[in-house]
Amino acid sequence: MIVLLAAIMVGYLAGGGLERLGELRLRRRWLLLLAALGQFVGAVLGPPAYGVGLGLSAVLAATFLVVNRGVHGTALVALGLGANAVVVGLNGSMPVSADASGRAGVSTQSLLRADDPRHELANDDTRLRLLGDVIPVPLPGRPQVVSPGDVLIAAGLAELVVVGMTRGAGVARLSQPTTARENAMAKRGRKRRARKKNAANHGKRPNA
Repeated sequence: MIVLLAAIMVGYLAGGGLERLGELRLRRRWLLLLAALGQFVGAVLGPPAYGVGLGLSAVLAATFLVVNRGVHGTALVALGLGANAVVVGLNGSMPVSADASGRAGVSTQSLLRADDPRHELANDDTRLRLLGDVIPVPLPGRPQVVSPGDVLIAAGLAELVVVGMTRGAGVARLSQPTTARENAMAKRGRKRRARKKNAANHGKRPNA
């Protein structure tokens, strides 16, 4: 939320507006709803359903991002979701660094008691430990530990918001095929420029 609020502020400072985000042509938005539902159900049921739900959610979200790959920011979001899905799939839950938790001021008691089905304390058996929650974020009142995938997701969403607010559909939309009318107009423009050039050169003697 902090990243998105900062992105909106940057968009306004750059002369953009939130209304331009509505011009983004995002296809198959229902995939995101299914992805969110998969994560919610997995979180409620706990392991091993959590890992399955997160994996399914990542596949649905990745499909949505591939369909909308022309929109700025989607590539970073896809990389972030993929990184999180891989580390959770290999470990059954998101591994959390005890050192990073200490630097951020986050308690690890719930992880030691295994009260949180979505997270576990990282140890020597953890796979791809560097993709887990290893980045301390000591926010006042709400400290957190996030993963590299979370950083990529936040960066991608920020890019989508800023580009969408400042440049609108002309840059952030999916590329549209050139229509026959546009081709005809371009052809007529080339002919007009050729006629003007010929008229300007009419009557001139060639160089000796």
